[in-house]
Amino acid sequence: MPDLRIGLIDSNDAVRTGKSMVFNSQLDMRVVLEESDPVTAIERASDYLVDVLVVGPSQHRLRGGQFIEALCMSLLLAKNDGVVLAYGPFSSPQSRYEALKSGAQEFIGLDEPAAKSLAMVRKIVKRDFHVPIEDLVEFSRQNDFGPVPSQLEAIKASYLENQHKVIDLLLTGINDQAIAKELDMARTRVTSQIEKLMESCGFNTRNRLILALLQAAK
Repeated sequence: MPDLRIGLIDSNDAVRTGKSMVFNSQLDMRVVLEESDPVTAIERASDYLVDVLVVGPSQHRLRGGQFIEALCMSLLLAKNDGVVLAYGPFSSPQSRYEALKSGAQEFIGLDEPAAKSLAMVRKIVKRDFHVPIEDLVEFSRQNDFGPVPSQLEAIKASYLENQHKVIDLLLTGINDQAIAKELDMARTRVTSQIEKLMESCGFNTRNRLILALLQAAK
């Protein structure tokens, strides 16, 4: 299995150095990029050859949510498949929700054990990853995701019955393989349908797609 390529973006040199040592100590990971300036990081997004960008959401000159959203948009426009793992000083449901809403694949607090961060990096690179559905449902219940893209309802209205079933099963929290088995479809077809819907709505993660679907159902 090829190494997971890690990028670190944080203006704090000490934090970056510590995280770099942890990731480089793993046989299946290597840090290939370190960046201290958030604006430069956004501008260089198309140049990144990374699997996971590990970022501190609170950056100078940009508030956390703004930075993550701008970085994820740059990656999306560049058709860069790198995903974002955001972190903050400590774990909190609200910090996690804001990171997910902005486009991060997951969020972790610096108070969490290093082993949890390493396990999370290995997990979030999977194409059908999203955070537990019960967490997204709870976030939707407590927060307003904001305007739902008009494309979402327009595309859903044009869907065939089996395509609606894919979305319905996605909202149960099962993975693509389980959806494919339930509907007697190829897994690649399930993944393709979900990713096309994400692309049409400008979403870079399934978390954002699911949150929008839940918002639309309110």
